[in-house]
Amino acid sequence: MYAKEEKPVSDCHHSVISGYNGTIFAYGQTGSGKTFTVTGGPERFADRGIIPRCLSYIFQEFGKQTDQSHTVHVSYLEIYNENGYDLLDPKHEASRLEDLPKVLLMEDEDQNMHLKNLSIHPAQNEEEALNLLFLGDTNRMIAETPMNQASTRSHCIFTIHVTSKEIGSASIRKAKLHLVDLAGSERVSKSNPNGLLLTEAKYINLSLHYLEQ
Repeated sequence: MYAKEEKPVSDCHHSVISGYNGTIFAYGQTGSGKTFTVTGGPERFADRGIIPRCLSYIFQEFGKQTDQSHTVHVSYLEIYNENGYDLLDPKHEASRLEDLPKVLLMEDEDQNMHLKNLSIHPAQNEEEALNLLFLGDTNRMIAETPMNQASTRSHCIFTIHVTSKEIGSASIRKAKLHLVDLAGSERVSKSNPNGLLLTEAKYINLSLHYLEQ
């Protein structure tokens, strides 16, 4: 399942340890297995997705590097109908989506982009990071469509924030690895959505169109 993805994924998580930012997109039609590829299946260890495998590799490598100290934080952003939401917000599970504070894209005076209202959580080890991934996954917008009984209706970005410092040195190295599960592309005429599903499909297809440009 993951043989084709192993080389580019390996390059990305190796680069983030070395201080370089990286992004991996999962793009495809509804029902093609994007979410399974990114997050994996819950039953078998062999069915781990890209995110669990990246987390495992990063923490294993950090354990080998005795001359450096490392910290890991994670964030989980959902983009639903062109609005951003924090999947790790403690209020998320108990509130309606429209009642939650929206995550806003802000630009500072140095033209750096920041996400306002997106929480970032520390992960001391692989288990803590996986628990945060599981929490975020339970909060995702999922609906049944004619093409998929459990179709994710949003784009989701799981980000691993890595900070490294050589022991005895004042220099600090920071990097981010963005792991992106895009909502499924689909032809409206084929999936035959209506009401809310039609609105979702329009926003999904529009954003994917801009991404392709």
